Amino acid sequence: MRRKRFSRRDVLAGIGAAAAAAVVPGCSGGGGARSSVLQVWGGVPAASGPADVVKAFQQKYPQYKVNYTRFVNDARGNLKLDTALQGGLDIDVYFTYSQASMALRAGSGLAADLTDRVSGDPELKPFLDSVEPRAYAENGKIKALATAREPNFVLFNEKLRQQAGVDLPRQWTIDDFRATARKLTTADTIGAYAVPDVARIALGPNYWYDGDHSNFGDPHFEQGLRLGRDMIAEGSAFPQTEILARHLDAYQQNSFLGEEFHLWSTAPFNLRYLYDPKKYPHDFKVSFAPPPTVDGKDWNGGSYSNFVMVNPKSPKLEAAWAFVKFWLTEGSTPMLKAGKLPTLGNVTDEQVVTGMLGKEPDKYFDVESFHRVVLDAEPKLATDTRLTGFPEISLAVKQQRDLCLLGEKDAKAAIREVRRVADAAIARNQRRP
Repeated sequence: MRRKRFSRRDVLAGIGAAAAAAVVPGCSGGGGARSSVLQVWGGVPAASGPADVVKAFQQKYPQYKVNYTRFVNDARGNLKLDTALQGGLDIDVYFTYSQASMALRAGSGLAADLTDRVSGDPELKPFLDSVEPRAYAENGKIKALATAREPNFVLFNEKLRQQAGVDLPRQWTIDDFRATARKLTTADTIGAYAVPDVARIALGPNYWYDGDHSNFGDPHFEQGLRLGRDMIAEGSAFPQTEILARHLDAYQQNSFLGEEFHLWSTAPFNLRYLYDPKKYPHDFKVSFAPPPTVDGKDWNGGSYSNFVMVNPKSPKLEAAWAFVKFWLTEGSTPMLKAGKLPTLGNVTDEQVVTGMLGKEPDKYFDVESFHRVVLDAEPKLATDTRLTGFPEISLAVKQQRDLCLLGEKDAKAAIREVRRVADAAIARNQRRP
């Protein structure tokens, strides 16, 4: 067996140690006094695309200089960014990757109003679309623009799939997903990392909300939790004890490449780990399947994401906006190697394949299934636009989900507690002026 098993006590001890060690790390890329250099903070390593975007921008606009600072997109890294913003560090442009962080930053006055700049530019017209939103607006004012389109898909280890005699799905249900995970489970490899978001697939955008209340009374929420717990219990999904203890929520690629689990429900940004044999060696190809459907519904768990925001306190707003627009338009191609499909779709299929699957795509990927699932399909992306009480609800969802998947709480009781917290958070935030 490759895997070390962790007990619930190990997990709780690890969580306690992490909380005790959660200090704010020092910040780089600014210093006390504000400089004339444009300061940009993002979660993607510079070598994975941002450095090339910066280089191209400076070539076109030699009057501007840009310093890119990378923060790790986890709880500690986001705390570092939030502390820097609130403390007045020299940050002009920054990226936000979660809806909870979006709600906090926009609601705290840390995002400039971009409405007039967007509405006055025909090239950016798609960001005004309210049917398939690519922008985040607060009280009718655009505060953030999505730089990437991130559909979800399910990755297969082709070597293990063929050994198990399992067909690569082109269309399947959540029940099919569970049955496939069972077939792929062996003494050394667990069938699936986790269950796709059942409620999201069934309900679509803003699925946590129903009018002035939460929507957690919908049975799909309990169904998703119960399915996850049942699959862990039967051994076809990865144990939550190990996910928490080993921080696999942020580092799933290592366990996938190590063949600890098979089915991986993920998004394009993780593809960059699958074509680098020196850093991430493996001896199998990866193929693609669409997310399963739920009760005939097929919302994709992905969304428009990687939102770019401008600090309203920046004295370099013109330079900041020039950089933002460049990233969204002609400067977007280098981000393909980080797995970022441009929001505006201003790249060719050939650029996407070579940019996202490396220099030898056929060596590491089933390119035909990539075309079918990522390039040719038109998934319904569920971008949330309602964030009332979102940080509190998000925390409750995570806490109760962990308790359920650890086997400490029944799915019905866990969802009931989420619903209580969510209703209170929504009511409290709606009363605020």
